[in-house]
Amino acid sequence: MLEALRGRSARLTRADAIVASGLPEDEAGRALTMLLKEYRSHLSATESGELLYEFDPAFARRDAVSWRERAATVGSKLWKAFTFLFKVAIVVTLVGYFALFVAMMVALVFARSGSSDNDDDGGFGIGGLFWFWGWDMGSDGYGRRPARLAAREKRAPFYKRVFAFVFGPPEPAVDPLQDEKQIVAYIRAQRGRIAAVDLVRLMGWTFPRAEEEVTRLMVDYGGEPEVSDDGVVFYTFKEVRKTADGSAEGISPRWASERLEAPSPLTGNEPGTNMLIGVFNGFNLLAPFWIVPMFESRLHVSLESSRFVFWDFPLAFSALFFAVPAGRWIKARLEAGRRRARNDQRRLLGRIFAGSGARPREELAPTPALGALLDRELVALGGDIAPEPDDFGRVLYTFPRIEQEIAALARVRAAAPSVERDAGPVVFSSAD
Repeated sequence: MLEALRGRSARLTRADAIVASGLPEDEAGRALTMLLKEYRSHLSATESGELLYEFDPAFARRDAVSWRERAATVGSKLWKAFTFLFKVAIVVTLVGYFALFVAMMVALVFARSGSSDNDDDGGFGIGGLFWFWGWDMGSDGYGRRPARLAAREKRAPFYKRVFAFVFGPPEPAVDPLQDEKQIVAYIRAQRGRIAAVDLVRLMGWTFPRAEEEVTRLMVDYGGEPEVSDDGVVFYTFKEVRKTADGSAEGISPRWASERLEAPSPLTGNEPGTNMLIGVFNGFNLLAPFWIVPMFESRLHVSLESSRFVFWDFPLAFSALFFAVPAGRWIKARLEAGRRRARNDQRRLLGRIFAGSGARPREELAPTPALGALLDRELVALGGDIAPEPDDFGRVLYTFPRIEQEIAALARVRAAAPSVERDAGPVVFSSAD
């Protein structure tokens, strides 16, 4: 069957597949089902209830990893390695160079008088370095913590705030199967019967994306495609319904329109903290142009042999220290636009599913952004333009696919036998 259908991009019936492959009807049906599970594909149905199969012309596997995904994986690993190494450099370099350049300034101040009083380092020293970063050496090491530090013990240590300035706040742990859990729980709650329209409303997807995902769900969770009396393709997941603890069905889900994405904070720090960190690094960035030349001139020394230490490295490090958050800021602005687009689509879907029948544009898309999205994605969201305007001459929009699939699902769910939930009587238990 795979060889017979390879390269065909048009939809085909089971009879088309039988003619192309020469397989008997039963074997052709099993082969088509296996191909649906393994390769990217779509299912649709005619008014008479005939299933139409549509496969990717290149027969790309569902688990195939694209070059973009591979590049993203490599980039993520490189970014993690860079983050670790740069954090190590920050701990030593930011304060180390700041202290070095301050010491050079002190030397300049005392250069004229010839003073060499270095007995008091201002209480900074090694212990002060630990205190600056927010590490507590304890009463046996550094002594009692300052009262103002004890009052702020709930705040993140300063070194963590510096890391947040550069790389952003720590991201909360995210369950990689969170969406899957939500979808599977929804399938069970809907008596094991769903269609593409469910994923459109639940996840905020377009119908093409929902169709692709619903066939994947069929593969992963043992679903079977069926056709309702009025030609709607839906998927039955009987095994997902089985339960031993009597989990309730019919729980109201949280639709995509109720789960708008929120922006992530750029640093998570207070403005004063960000300003202080910027001053520290800005001082290190300018010092090679200002303090180092003065130090050479006043003390009649040459640091040319140590150019990397006093010029090249602090300049490169300080510039990179500012460049990383600047790049994150640019990325955040770009992501903000994509997030607004996704949220707009969810808002539009919320308005579409909130009513029925032909409705004017003003009701569905009261803002210019939603109006542009409605025009651009009308077909992908299952919509169409009514043939006649309303009494006020306004263009009306209809969503026949959404209404048809919702009505068909209501009927098949009502007819779903409750016995499918029963796991059966216990005949053996290791506890006995």
